[in-house]
This record gives sequence, C-alpha cells and structure tokens, in this order.
Amino acid sequence: MTDSDHTSSRKQPGTRPEDHTNWVALGRRLQNIQNTLVHHEKNPRYGDDYYAEALRRLLTDSRCGWISTAEHQWLLDLHTRVDRRNAQEANRRAREARARYATASRKIRAELAGWLRRVTNERTVPARYRREGVRLAADWLDPATSASPYTSLQTSAVSDSPQAPVSPLDAHVLVALRNAGEREGRLAVGWWQQHALEGRGASEQAQTAQAVLDGIDSSDDGVLATLPRFDVAGYDADRYQAHAPAGAPGWSELPDHDQALVVDAVRDGFTDAVRDGVAARCHAVLTAREGTR
Repeated sequence: MTDSDHTSSRKQPGTRPEDHTNWVALGRRLQNIQNTLVHHEKNPRYGDDYYAEALRRLLTDSRCGWISTAEHQWLLDLHTRVDRRNAQEANRRAREARARYATASRKIRAELAGWLRRVTNERTVPARYRREGVRLAADWLDPATSASPYTSLQTSAVSDSPQAPVSPLDAHVLVALRNAGEREGRLAVGWWQQHALEGRGASEQAQTAQAVLDGIDSSDDGVLATLPRFDVAGYDADRYQAHAPAGAPGWSELPDHDQALVVDAVRDGFTDAVRDGVAARCHAVLTAREGTR
C-alpha cells in the first residue's frame, strides 16, 4: 500500500465538529501541485495525510485569516439573524413613534379646532359663508366633536369666551388604558399561535412564520389583516370600566373626543402588542428550526 492509497479516518486534533472540510482531498491536491511545480513528476512523496495535516494546521490557525466554509456560513446566518432582530426593533420603535405622533396629533387637532370654534363669530368673521367654511375646517380637524348644525347669531356670541372645556382624562389614565390594551394583545397572540402555528409540520411552521415576519416588516395589508384585530365597534362602557384605573372618570362623563382618545389608546396598545408578540413567536420558530439543522 502506497502513501497515496492511505487516507486517514481518524479525527484530527483541534478540529471542530461543524468543520466538514475534506482535508485529505485538499492535501492530495496540494501534493500533486507541489510535485508538478517542484519535482516535475506526479509520484506522491509524503502521503495525503501529511499534506492534509499541514494544511489543516495552517488554515485553522486564527492568525492566518482563513475560515472554513462552515464558519463562513455560520457568520452569514448570524448576521442574518442580527439584521432581522434589528429590523424588528426598528419597526417596533417606528410603530411606537407613530402611535405617539397620532396621539399628539389628535390632541393638537382638537385644540386647534376648539380654538377655531371659539374665535369664529359674526364679529371676527362677518361673512356667513366664510364663517361656515372655518367651522367646516374645524369639523375636518376634529370630527369627534362636530360643530354642526352651526350656531345661530345668539349662541355664537357665547363662543367669544376664551375658556375651553377641560378634559377629565389625565395622561396616566391614557397610559393605563394603553397598558390594558397591550395585555389583551398578548392574550390574542397566544390564540393566534395556537391557530396559525401549532399542530403543523416544522417546515410549514417555518414557512408561515417567515411569511408573517416579512409581512409585518413590510406592513403588508394582506398579512396584517390575518392578525388579531381590536374590536372598535364592541368597545363600550363595560370594557372601559374594566380597563380604566381607579379614580378615572366614568364613561358617561367623557365627551365624544375623550371617548375617542380612550378607544385609540386601547387600540394602539393592543395592535402594538399583537405585532410585537407575533413577530417574537415567528422569530422563535425560525431560530429553533435553524438550531436543528
């Protein structure tokens, strides 16, 4: 038996289990190249194992700058997972920013509409059609508190008063309502996972999880429509009392605009919790599948 016929089946010292490099084949190629370049012949001199071990020691040294295909793929997968987590975190922060902007925008629109309604009268805007146009603009800004039908000459004089109605809602009440919506959203995520993921094969779970993750990241309306949705029409005084903290005003005490703020706060918390929770469950499914490969 010649050296070229001898192939090593023993585990090389220092190799990692995930390293599937065929060092013997590489050693054989190196030996053939060296024989051709140096000795101008193809007869093996030291055997494949010798060159294989020399190559392995050279290329697996951390100072050489080379990594194996398995390590390279591991790095690519790691970067993919990190990028996915970063994208999910960026989308979550964007949703929170949009929710904060929407809440602030509603308050600003309500204040601006209220100011327009207070200052608009026969003295400040003598033309009737212009006055009605201003009130139409106020209705557009704040549709929750309609000014129609428009005030008459007698009632418009009262609007000269600079006092604006004080909202009985405090900021901590809205925060508590949003937290209540988040709790319901997390419960809805468990229901979604049971019906959308559990009871299916691993490949089907991974396919569904990836499709849902991509849809959430891209704000795909088709995918978002399959997630649990907040029941705006079913929100009433009983649900408000279950969500509101102690000392909060009663549902009947809230004007239309504040009732709209309540519904928006609970809905925002519910929606964000659902999207974040579903994304986390999908990511867990994909991570578990990658770990079994």
